[in-house]
Formats: sequence, structure tokens, C-alpha cells
Amino acid sequence: MLSRRMFLIGGSALAGAVAGTTCRPMAARHGAWPLRPPGALPEKDFLAACIRCEACIQVCPHDALKPTPLRDGLGAGSPQIDSRRAPCFLCNDFDELKCIAACPSGALQDPGGIENITMGVAVIDEERCLAFNGVVCRSCWHACPFPNQAIRFDSLLRPVIDREFCIGCGICDHACLAEPTAIRIDAASGAGVET
Repeated sequence: MLSRRMFLIGGSALAGAVAGTTCRPMAARHGAWPLRPPGALPEKDFLAACIRCEACIQVCPHDALKPTPLRDGLGAGSPQIDSRRAPCFLCNDFDELKCIAACPSGALQDPGGIENITMGVAVIDEERCLAFNGVVCRSCWHACPFPNQAIRFDSLLRPVIDREFCIGCGICDHACLAEPTAIRIDAASGAGVET
């Protein structure tokens, strides 16, 4: 049985789709895809498979997942991460990724290890980064689950992101001491698991 909340989310998305105005994909509106949970299918497939049940949101041990707001159209109610507020800590104290285990629809699929997750990639804003402005800072490197791989240092001890190893979890963004943050996570439109 549909809850009132889920009925309203679905009705709003349908009405916007019919009107052709409010239900634009988030990428078109904001210039970037939302950061999805680990194991998410590519965005189009993810939105089609996700039933907005919030099972993944409820089991997230670090409260990283939140429902996408209604104003974001077709993605409304689907899980997303604001890495500055609470990144994906990759269920580091558990034997499994809780969100994937809870997903009943297959929108989230086991990537076969955290090193295979492709949520996106971190990008450093050199104008804001303390290390690029003469301050010794290693916060992002210390926080990264793959230090010396996903984040390493150049010869001047400034952080460099290696796209081959960065999984886009957002832990570095959360740890960044700059305000506003000097790190953003570019979520890939095809992030997650290939279908």
C-alpha cells in the first residue's frame, strides 16, 4: 500500500512530467548529477529502478542518505548524498554496504568491493584549498579511504586526485577545513554499476 508521502511524491513527479516544466532531470537544472549511494545504476536506469521506498535511507548507519527534494522533479524521493554534511563512510564498521543490502528493487547493486565503487570523483578548487595557498593541510588525505592512491601529494605537498582510484565517496569533502569547501564531488551520470 502506498503511503501518503509516496503518493504525493509520485503524483508531483507525474504532474511535472505531463506539464514538461518541473520534472527536469537534476543534471539539466543544476549542471551536475546528484551524488548517489554506492552501487547505484547509471542515473537513467537508477531513477527507473528506484521505487523511493527509503529502505536505503533508513539503514544508513551514518545518516548520509537523504531523499531528493520534490523540487528536483523526476529524482524526487530517490536517495542522494550531501557529502559536505555527511559523506558515504562506506559502512566501514560493517561486513556489507547496508544500503545495497536493503535495496529491494535492484537500483543499488553490489560492486564487488569498495574499490570498485564509482559514485563520482573529487575535484580540488586550488583557489580555496589551503595547501595551494601556503598552509600545511592534509585533512583530505588523512580522511581518504585510499590515501596515496585516490589522493596523493605533488612535490609541493599539495593534494592531487587520481581519477583511477577515487570512488567519489565524499569523505574528503566532509573533512576539508576550508569554508566553503575546497573539494567538490562530481557525481558521474553513469555512476555505479553498468547494466
